[in-house]
Amino acid sequence: MALYHYYINSQGIITHEGIIIEDATLIELIYKNMDYNRTGSFPEASFYARIGNEDIYLHKEDTPIVWKYIVGDRLCMTDKISYPFSIRDLRYSKDGNLYHRSSMAEWGRISARLLVELRDNIQPWGPHYMYSDDYHSRVIEPLEKTEKVFLHPRSDNQCFGCGELNNHGLHMTFIYDPIAQSVESWFTPPKHLMGSLNIMHGGMVSLILDETMGKVLSGMNVKAPTGQLNVRFKKPTYIEQELHLKGRLLSEQGRKFTLLAELIDKEGNVTAQGEGLFIKRKENHS
Repeated sequence: MALYHYYINSQGIITHEGIIIEDATLIELIYKNMDYNRTGSFPEASFYARIGNEDIYLHKEDTPIVWKYIVGDRLCMTDKISYPFSIRDLRYSKDGNLYHRSSMAEWGRISARLLVELRDNIQPWGPHYMYSDDYHSRVIEPLEKTEKVFLHPRSDNQCFGCGELNNHGLHMTFIYDPIAQSVESWFTPPKHLMGSLNIMHGGMVSLILDETMGKVLSGMNVKAPTGQLNVRFKKPTYIEQELHLKGRLLSEQGRKFTLLAELIDKEGNVTAQGEGLFIKRKENHS
């Protein structure tokens, strides 16, 4: 039985004793037979492959799964190993690398070459990122898990603020903090929400504030339509300038929930503030 140690770098290049492995057939066999190292030997090698009479221990720089290119709607490690591409399956790491789900329990890293191809589809969303193409857009969640929950547009409703089915809607995403019972989001008002003077229409400002407060309740799994909404317009909210949206629960009394929301411009000014009273639906209502 022969024993080998191979090394996979962050771009998916496999080496043995410093020599790059270029044999496509061998690379295919390694990936097709690769599994977690459960042999009890060489624990520093996270993965293992048995190929004929050869034991191959695989050492990784990041993850052994690296998506090198895309063909149609499939991400490819090799010409014969691929996985369906979906923007729902993208994640980014705290050091700025992009990943996509794989058929294993590992996330596959997007290679630098492929990232260059995709870069025009990736835009900042506050401190996070959003992927957009001609058909879809979605905020990319971080790879590292936290207690915060991403509330993406729902595929089963027509809500103007967050419904994925509403072709004319805003398709907004929020991040819910269950400990603080608060949400935040980032939103750049498009021109069709203008009132005058390059300023966002007051009705649209009110809508965004209402949506922000409503998303706190969504995070709490509470169905409570708006009963009252009071809005203070403190400064102009300009079109095509990113806003930081914040909302939080102020109080809860029986079926009544009081919440506060703010729109904050890039200079840190609160341009509008809303306080809302939301009434929880009775149990016999769906």
